[in-house]
Amino acid sequence: KFVATAATATLVASAFAPVASAATADASKFKDVASKYKDAVEFVVSKGAVGTSETTFGTDANIKRGDAAVLLVNVLGLDIEKAPASGFKDVNTRLAKHINALKAAGITTGKTETTFDPDAKITRGELAIWVVKAFKLEGTTSKEFEDVNTVYKPYVSALVANEITKGATEETFGTTANAKRGDYAI
Repeated sequence: KFVATAATATLVASAFAPVASAATADASKFKDVASKYKDAVEFVVSKGAVGTSETTFGTDANIKRGDAAVLLVNVLGLDIEKAPASGFKDVNTRLAKHINALKAAGITTGKTETTFDPDAKITRGELAIWVVKAFKLEGTTSKEFEDVNTVYKPYVSALVANEITKGATEETFGTTANAKRGDYAI
């Protein structure tokens, strides 16, 4: 459980486009980090995550697909130099090598065969798929969420079984909701 949680937290750290330098990104300086986020944010900052400014981590800010991809690739230590071109035509040079590696590892297929949509906000459902595939999480649970269809069910089930999440509410996972930086850190 700890390894999976730590790996997930580390995953979050690298996904955020840096605004403040790593040298000045001390978690105690962030004024928007509530106690429920404190340990997770301190951990991801220790792994290189930075805030959205010198004094905010951005716990309530959405995460873009491109930034989430960079984070996951960095945490996994995937080789970004040897990954073949993904074929996505909408990826800029800052993201291309990371997204190539993510696709080569079988973690994502993109939005379509030729688009990744790096500037779109990533959903909780999309992250569930990436995290489960990336860390090869297994497990099932009898917990049923009203908003989890058959595409997401095995991934959400594995996250719940590994105690990575309990859902957005008792009844919903929040599959189509945008993922927030603070929740991703947790």
